[in-house]
Amino acid sequence: MDAISGFFSRIGRLILCFVFVFSSGFYSQKPNKAEPTLEPPEWPVWVHRHWVWENDGTQESAMENVRSFIEKGIPVGAVIIDRPWATECNTFIPHPELYPDLADYVNMFHDIGVRVFIWATSVINEGASNFEYAKEKGYFLNGGKTVKWWAGTGAYIDYTNPEAVEWWHWQMDNVLDMGIDGWKVDQSDVHMLKLFPAKGYGNKYVSWADYKDLFFRDFYEYTREKSGKDRVISARPVDDFVFTVGFWMPPSAAPDINFAAWVGDQYNDWGGLRHALNNMFASAKYGYVSCGSDIGGFRIRERTEKEVLLRWAQLGAFCPVMENGNNQSRAPWTYDDETLEIYRNFTVLHHELIPYIYSRAAYSYETGKAMMRPQPGEYMYLLGDDILVAPFFESGNAREVRFPAGEWIYMFDETKTYKSGKQTLEIPLDEFPVFIRKGAVIPLDYVEGDYYCLANGLFEGYTNVLAYPVNGETKFGLYEEDKNGSMLSYSKNNDALTLKSGETDRPLLFRIYGEAAPQSVGFKGGPALYEASSMAGLKAEGTGYFVDDGGIIWIAVEDAAGGIEIEVNY
Repeated sequence: MDAISGFFSRIGRLILCFVFVFSSGFYSQKPNKAEPTLEPPEWPVWVHRHWVWENDGTQESAMENVRSFIEKGIPVGAVIIDRPWATECNTFIPHPELYPDLADYVNMFHDIGVRVFIWATSVINEGASNFEYAKEKGYFLNGGKTVKWWAGTGAYIDYTNPEAVEWWHWQMDNVLDMGIDGWKVDQSDVHMLKLFPAKGYGNKYVSWADYKDLFFRDFYEYTREKSGKDRVISARPVDDFVFTVGFWMPPSAAPDINFAAWVGDQYNDWGGLRHALNNMFASAKYGYVSCGSDIGGFRIRERTEKEVLLRWAQLGAFCPVMENGNNQSRAPWTYDDETLEIYRNFTVLHHELIPYIYSRAAYSYETGKAMMRPQPGEYMYLLGDDILVAPFFESGNAREVRFPAGEWIYMFDETKTYKSGKQTLEIPLDEFPVFIRKGAVIPLDYVEGDYYCLANGLFEGYTNVLAYPVNGETKFGLYEEDKNGSMLSYSKNNDALTLKSGETDRPLLFRIYGEAAPQSVGFKGGPALYEASSMAGLKAEGTGYFVDDGGIIWIAVEDAAGGIEIEVNY
């Protein structure tokens, strides 16, 4: 019976993969030729950092949770203060026992470089301190008719009533004035369908689609209007599948405002991981730029298995949003030293990849081309143009990978390369099936610590650029927050490689893979670069080049303010 069940499960997964790849046109394996604008993206860089949260906590436990990650060398960029943090849903008044000093704690999180999300929806429950006033003033849909939803029984704010919206903003101000950085805007809108039908200001009909847009857009736009453009919301994109194969509910938040989406709430097992992948792939189909999922799942059957937690964390490292949530049972140090080390390494790797992720997400938003692009094969996707990810979705170290056209370099061992076609690979628990396209340009950040990094030797304070040249020209638009970015590029023929960068206020370090030892390296039309005898010597000099024992060419330029052009001759 188990064999029959497994067979049909596999057939269902294959059909899903087919649906995702072909249902709205093929997700191109070739880079989009549209030129990047390099204008500042609509969202801040910090949304791509590692988030942590817990579901039933206090201000002290939230801080302890964050500090525990940081003290163990795991970077944290944001924390979610989840429900129940308030006296009742959407009173916007901190619970006097759970969060008596919330404003102080927001400042404490900021002091250690951690941004703060607060949970909210658009429903006020009966018995809440602001319910009767809102009902008397006519600020709810259907005159305050209540419906049962997953967090109680309450009424829906009428976003079509200008006076109600103004009052609602005044409620939100109590928390926005604490300096929070965004809202986790949870799903509540679907239950408004129980109003049969929903009526708003002037007794006009309000559709579910219209209400969703008003609900999520108001949280996003008012928060940014009041607090600045580095604020965001995190809401669910495609919420769930209705049937086993191929049908999903419409998106629950517009792609043009939901730049930090999470797909929830999955069970904490392999089925939950596949469920998360299904939702992320469907969200990509609908144009959501940045998605992630709860590492290790949200709904608990039994404690998350170590293998599930780690394979999910590795998947999270290669999603635009990486988050660990719900409670301390997901904390990697509560398993063993190996779990902690692997989780930490992949979180550091995710942070190193943020310049690539941020830039490709910005480019995806401009071109309408998804950041996560499902590919032929079971649960495979491109992350941007140049990184192929084949997540584990069941137990075991064997993974069949279907490689697209071109040459692909294994991220965890660059001596291993693969051409188009199917191969079954054995991937140990401390590695993950991720491959870089030969020809790619991958910008990286330096992350402090003695843990795993994608390319040992990165320089702090530099824009570190991995290049995997092929003949021809390749460009990469490096996007920056709050300022125009710069174009990185190379052009190569059999005799020479030319590296270029537009204006940038940071030094540059290029790491050139797979090239012959150079005869000369220098600025185009200018002097030759200093040849260092070691990486330490290159760093001390600031500008120059070094060829390491593995044949990797490292080129550093301390001052690239006016843009640079470097020629490498063989």
